[in-house]
Amino acid sequence: MENKRAYGWYFILPGLIGVLVFYIIPFFLSLYYTFTKGISIVQFVGLDNFKELFNNPAFMLAAKNTLKFILIGVPIVTMLSLFLSLMMEEKLYKFPRWAMLSPMIVPVASALMGWQIIFGEYGMANKVLAFFGNRPISFFGEDNAMKILILIFIIKNTGYMLIIFTGAISSLGKEYKEAFLLDSNSYLKYTFKIVIPLIAPIIFFVVILSIVNSFLMFREVYALYGNMPPNTVYLLQNFMNNNFYKLNYQRLSTAAFILVIGISVLIIAFLRFQEKHLDH
Repeated sequence: MENKRAYGWYFILPGLIGVLVFYIIPFFLSLYYTFTKGISIVQFVGLDNFKELFNNPAFMLAAKNTLKFILIGVPIVTMLSLFLSLMMEEKLYKFPRWAMLSPMIVPVASALMGWQIIFGEYGMANKVLAFFGNRPISFFGEDNAMKILILIFIIKNTGYMLIIFTGAISSLGKEYKEAFLLDSNSYLKYTFKIVIPLIAPIIFFVVILSIVNSFLMFREVYALYGNMPPNTVYLLQNFMNNNFYKLNYQRLSTAAFILVIGISVLIIAFLRFQEKHLDH
């Protein structure tokens, strides 16, 4: 038995070393930068970096845009993919999986070429508007950039989340549905009283995964606009990326630490809500 456990550690150890070297140690190094100033002559400054950051207009704009993107995009992806999975419960596996996963598989550069063809200055959408006598719209301009980014996020992630939800729903025993429908013919009641409570942990997982994927949208923003996107889509990753280029490690580390705390608080809040929901 002890030999088997030792072999188990041999398999786990490379992964643990990788996590330690590439994630845990850099995190604590960045935490050190959070409370200091200077590179060659390091000075402990306490919470001064946090005060400076919250007085920085660029950081506040990035935080506001990121929060807005998450609060709009994540609920839409979660509810839309859940709704579609409920509608396609018996039919999903008749569709090819690659078709639903293709928005996540296609490289960002290739996908953005497609979006440019549709929403670019001379794209299909503006050609349709011109055909009906309307003025062209700057879809990637400051006024519409956030809307287009949320649309890309929804299309990119809905299929993946749909597969996760459908797997969870299809794993539920048929006896739940049969027993409930003996007393009620309402599929809507069955959905809200049986299905959603039983797959609550999966819903929580999809919400967290969607939040993580929302931060990956920086690639699309950077590919479309470069270092300085319109103010409406200037995200936290843009702010941190610009400070990395300027070698401002203190500001970068402070922003990253605040981001980690924010995500941790959000996850804890969801866990608390899930525990209370399951208890009842």
